[in-house]
Amino acid sequence: MKIAIIGLGDIATKAYLPLLTRMSELDLVLCTRNPEKLAAVAREYRIAETCTNFRKLVEMNVDGVMIHTNSETHAPIATFFIEQGIPVFVDKPAALNFSDYQKLHDLAEQKSVPLFVGFNRRYIPIWRSLVARDDLRSISWHKHRLNLAGAAQDFVLDDMIHVIDSLNLDGEIDKQDVQISVQRKGGDIAMINLSWEENGTLFSGQMNRQFGKTCESVSLCFENEAYQFDSFLCGEKFENGKTERIEMPDWTDTLETKGFKGMLEDWVRVAKSGKGDEQVQLRNLSTHAFCERLVREISSS
Repeated sequence: MKIAIIGLGDIATKAYLPLLTRMSELDLVLCTRNPEKLAAVAREYRIAETCTNFRKLVEMNVDGVMIHTNSETHAPIATFFIEQGIPVFVDKPAALNFSDYQKLHDLAEQKSVPLFVGFNRRYIPIWRSLVARDDLRSISWHKHRLNLAGAAQDFVLDDMIHVIDSLNLDGEIDKQDVQISVQRKGGDIAMINLSWEENGTLFSGQMNRQFGKTCESVSLCFENEAYQFDSFLCGEKFENGKTERIEMPDWTDTLETKGFKGMLEDWVRVAKSGKGDEQVQLRNLSTHAFCERLVREISSS
């Protein structure tokens, strides 16, 4: 199976290529406009096929493409390949506004071509089974950064989209009565808090980009049972007055703990079969719709 990697920035070289080059069933093609970067990465990963124009990939008979370019180019590049009937993986956000994402989604449906959006946190192994339990009473997701207040669109679409999608378990967040509070630093956004209740479960999310460090934590509560994770590697379980340490096995690859391994395995399965999960597509729609709603509400307030 031949997969093309379009864009060779940090996300492609640090998160994707180390895993993709270990998948023996894949033949990789590299594509970027920078010939020096292209030659260096091809040499490092011993990849023979390369090009500097993504449109040339159609002639190279690729079976799927992965788009890791700047966010504003995601939708037009994805549209080009979907129109050619080629499965697409695209980094989040797949589009900078919901109208463009809706068009992309509808085109993929019309052409029966998989559109896969790269939300790696859906696949983090240490808490994935817990998030899926139907007896969840509350979930709190905090993702923080140090000294990085910024514009609403960048804040939400480049970063907080991870928190939003991680809480959007059933793909209905855009239809919920969500409480939103914002703290600002001058004209920039410093912190956003979200909360809502759905079917007896409490959801809360926060991103503070003036925190003391860059970190992420997840809390999950069930009846007389709770979990706290302060990283992708370890956490604690509280039950019957006792605390149990939860850890990933020794030598687990960092990219596996962060969900990239599971996500790529799922992407390859979807690309091979030519079919994506309908519920996943609805979740993608809902996440992008709510992000636009949040940016609009913040910008107008």
